Amino acid sequence: MDVIATTRNGQLRGTVHDEVTTFLGIPYAAPPVGSLRWRPPAPAARWDGVRDATRFGNAAIQTADTGMDLRAQQSEDCLYLNIWAPAETEEASLPVMFWIHGGGFLNGSSSLAIWTGERLCRNGVVVVSVNYRLGAFGFLNHPELGANFGLQDWVAGLDWVRNNIAGFGGDPTNVTIFGQSAGGAATRALLSAPAARGLFHKAVIQSAGYEDYAVVESPSFQRSRAATGRMSERLGVADAEALRRTPAEAVRAASLAEAGINPPPGQVHTPANLVWYPVADGQIMTEDFSGWPQDVPVLLGFTQDEARMFVQPETLYAHPELRPQDVYTPQTLAAMADALAGPNAPQVLEYAAKTGSSPYEAIAEIITAAVWHEPALASLERVAALDRTVFAYDFVRVSPGARTTGLLAKHSAEIAYLFGSMNPPEAYDGTDAKVSDEVQHAWTEFARTGVPSSVDGRTWPIYRPQQRELAYIGDRTEFRAAEPSTLAGLIADARRPPSGQLDRR
Repeated sequence: MDVIATTRNGQLRGTVHDEVTTFLGIPYAAPPVGSLRWRPPAPAARWDGVRDATRFGNAAIQTADTGMDLRAQQSEDCLYLNIWAPAETEEASLPVMFWIHGGGFLNGSSSLAIWTGERLCRNGVVVVSVNYRLGAFGFLNHPELGANFGLQDWVAGLDWVRNNIAGFGGDPTNVTIFGQSAGGAATRALLSAPAARGLFHKAVIQSAGYEDYAVVESPSFQRSRAATGRMSERLGVADAEALRRTPAEAVRAASLAEAGINPPPGQVHTPANLVWYPVADGQIMTEDFSGWPQDVPVLLGFTQDEARMFVQPETLYAHPELRPQDVYTPQTLAAMADALAGPNAPQVLEYAAKTGSSPYEAIAEIITAAVWHEPALASLERVAALDRTVFAYDFVRVSPGARTTGLLAKHSAEIAYLFGSMNPPEAYDGTDAKVSDEVQHAWTEFARTGVPSSVDGRTWPIYRPQQRELAYIGDRTEFRAAEPSTLAGLIADARRPPSGQLDRR
């Protein structure tokens, strides 16, 4: 069944199916093409009549082809958002959950099937998902053109929500931003974006957006400025207006070449080398948490086996021309220990030997500790010390399918539970269905009240430096003190410079 909604730009035709109202492909800003490339998002044009909103808008240009089914065409004209709401709520005032997708700021789209909002919204919330400019299109850092265009896209999307979401049953005074991976880093960035103040009221940071990496160089203003210079050299163009006239495919290719996704010789890939990233420029994004309002609570967490998404188990190794044992070698393990643990590399290798881990298992555990667990725990300690309200979780549930493949509770494992997109169905069981209910309940209660809770009514504890309690989301949710691994401790000891001097993103 069709349904009509009215926005400040004109009317939209969406659909109602199975008690969910859906509007797709809504322009929240003008297409950032031609003279609008590398400019702040401009207001979307008004339209006459009723605009069709039953199909996803264009996905942003993907810096690298991952083979994902985007269910949409790629284009620089990509500033579209989507809305899912419980049907018959036009006169309601429901919490709004504003999803920022992941993909390393290089790939992804709100149109991907894994994070559509038709199941999550049934918990009594309005779900909004947004596209934004990726790669150098969104995160070029040029002395004349500026920086942080993707971040400005998120602010424009939130501004659209403030002005229009009441017409879809949402409450513009109760907006939660949430994102995973790059989306988690985006959420962190918005906490330090002056233009975003007042546009959201709660924030969820999933599997990214923590402290700077312990040893590996972190994303920074200097890195993206230098990469922009190298990209200009590749293109043979430095002038701002000439860059705007450069064909999009040439920009994409040069953006990929400078993205930092190829590991150094002798190492394996980690997402700790990303270059195109929101960075503190002193205007659009300030240093650290200086813009974080005191009354905005945060839910922050990670999964137990993050790195297994990036360092594939031997059973799933994606390079048939090589054998896993040719890649996950003792030599590679030593190189990764040196890269990620610095002066504590010998102790890391000693720990791996004592536990009897294979080189693959040890590599995955080191990357997980260095890139996710240690920075997340350090972030929790610092945020709690700032007297901010923060809740924390560790997602540890391993589905039957993930156990078989060896992916375990990998990076993004919680997404299928949060959005109810558990596919293929045979990889999950009845316990997973209950865990999905638990995750959805906790996230939506946080959006509703600022305090996550379990289905059985247990309120999550606030993370405090003394107790350090986390919600461990497994077969059931348990609350207990954080359990930093031996590796996380070694990584923490290897931090350089001292954490108080870090140039945090």
